[in-house]
Amino acid sequence: MYLTINDEKIQVNEGTTILEAARQIGIEIPTLCHHAELSPYSACRLCLVEVSQNGRTTITTSCNYIVEEGMQIRTDTPEIASARRFVADMILSRCPEVPAVQRAAAAVGVDKPSFPADRQEEDCIQCGLCVTACDEIAGQHVLGIVGRGQDRRVTTAFGGKVEVCDTCNMCIPYCPTGAITRLPGIGIGERLREIAQRWIRARQVVQYGALLLFLALFASTLMGELQVVPVNLFSRLNPLQAVAAMIGGREIILLYLPALLTVVATLLYGRVWCGWICPLGAILELFGRTGRIIKWQRLREVKYVVLFSVIIMAIFGSLAFLYFEPITILVRGLTAIFKPIVETVQAEEATSLGWFGLNWWLFAIPLILVLLLNLVERRFWCRYLCPLGALVALGAKVSWIKRVVDQKSCVKCGDCAELCTMGAISEKHDFESDPAECIMCMDCGAPCPKAAITFERGPIVSPDYEFNPSRRTALTTIGASALAVGLLALDVGKVKAAKSNVLRPPGAQGEEFLRKCIRCGQCITGCPTSVLQPAALEGGWDALWTPNFTPPVGYCDYDCNLCGEICPSGAIPNLSLPEKRDAIIGVARVIYEECVRCMDCVRYCPYDCFEEVQVEGLRGIFPKVIPEKCVGCGLCSYVCPSKDPLAIVVFPEDAVPAETHVTYPYED
Repeated sequence: MYLTINDEKIQVNEGTTILEAARQIGIEIPTLCHHAELSPYSACRLCLVEVSQNGRTTITTSCNYIVEEGMQIRTDTPEIASARRFVADMILSRCPEVPAVQRAAAAVGVDKPSFPADRQEEDCIQCGLCVTACDEIAGQHVLGIVGRGQDRRVTTAFGGKVEVCDTCNMCIPYCPTGAITRLPGIGIGERLREIAQRWIRARQVVQYGALLLFLALFASTLMGELQVVPVNLFSRLNPLQAVAAMIGGREIILLYLPALLTVVATLLYGRVWCGWICPLGAILELFGRTGRIIKWQRLREVKYVVLFSVIIMAIFGSLAFLYFEPITILVRGLTAIFKPIVETVQAEEATSLGWFGLNWWLFAIPLILVLLLNLVERRFWCRYLCPLGALVALGAKVSWIKRVVDQKSCVKCGDCAELCTMGAISEKHDFESDPAECIMCMDCGAPCPKAAITFERGPIVSPDYEFNPSRRTALTTIGASALAVGLLALDVGKVKAAKSNVLRPPGAQGEEFLRKCIRCGQCITGCPTSVLQPAALEGGWDALWTPNFTPPVGYCDYDCNLCGEICPSGAIPNLSLPEKRDAIIGVARVIYEECVRCMDCVRYCPYDCFEEVQVEGLRGIFPKVIPEKCVGCGLCSYVCPSKDPLAIVVFPEDAVPAETHVTYPYED
């Protein structure tokens, strides 16, 4: 049959409603209570149109009005617009806080309600869709509308709780406002909310259990005690550390084999490392503002720049940019804060913490900055900067399980976006989320009034994700990496000379150490004598925060090889105790002009590498190092009472200065 809508003649099938006919030619008529799968109920009255036929003109609802031959229809007259505004005003006044109602009212020009509302918390518009769905879709015939006027409400027979309502839940997708799950006494959706809450609680148990485990392992490392669980467990599970260390070291490091578990978990369940495992992420979860505070969301690409810069630098043999790796940031920060406290408490006499020096306290700056940035947005670090987060994000893009939003059910209330700790949910993209930004915390599932959010099998690959790395990301990465590689090649800051003048832990000498050291600071944490200290720029800018061997601050204990056992990357070899004792760190040299001739170095040297000599031009008996026996453990410098200036200095094996004094063996 033929009819005319807004002066456009169209042909439709018999039985078509005016609403369906209008939508066939692209004319959108507003409605709140219509659903294509259900019989029309015409409760909201927003779909009013003007119908002219047989010389008569009427205003009627379009969702349930069947078209007739020759009918003339207008959807845009001033009278229709006025009628829709009045109806929208009535509905908005009844449910002023419901986003779906606010949007529908705004679409017809109503921004504020004109009528007083007795119940501001009201969110049911009495559309009857749930009742119809209960009858036609579920076939349960449980729900119904009772009362009149302001007292109209959806309920069950005699207002009792019906068990089927919490197992069927088939009416939920049809409710346009989400009110169906908040009807008092019925319990629709309670089981779904409980399941969602169980997952949230499970995640919290795992997340904060992992944090407690990390802190326990850190404490045991700080006390110099190894546990059944490896103290470097979180490093060994870390795919970024694994990839960078193996590329930089040009070898397969079997200690990082557990990182495959993280890779598999990421490919199956997305970015679960960040939401369930990462100890730094668990701390950042505790405070800060949720949602999207920063409007320029392309800032998220910075983490990919950092990630690819780390990889490129590793290819060129430098792990300098692992300064930015989250596990290393947390370990270094906690070490800088707590190791001085532990050392002071364990000392026989309480002393000031200041002897650790400025370089030591700079060790904590990255962690402090990360915590401060969290005040801007919760998980600011995870959203915009974390290279490990970027690596698992790339895997999450093709993960098997993803966050899925049922668009037929979603009422666009925005509750999920406001709660999201990663700001991963976009209002502009129908409250979907890029799986690379979703950390699978599941916090958004429980509060969803329509149970529209699930975590299930999603599309493996999609080119339309919101924050895919762009060409700009690639160009920025190339620029940053080229600058860093250029600084290394040009020896800016005399990096090469600086590297040859620093002492390293036993067995960790040479360029291979810097190619494999991940700057995690765990060896510094566990060193019982504090002889290992974080490097500033004395070893070159690319050696920042690597462990320096620094007598007389401490010494290498003759009966300790803890640093090699702790090191996750093998930069410090895991030597047996006899092998470690023979590993040459450097060679000690006595500065005769400063020596007080106490002979403590001779008495305490575990290697018996001192002899007593007379020095030409100086009176008295002096200790002299026998280079062939000295491994540079630094105990002599530590026990020497002359500290400023030093009377005993440990030099790198290849940088021992020539002897300037003539000595003679002392004969008693």
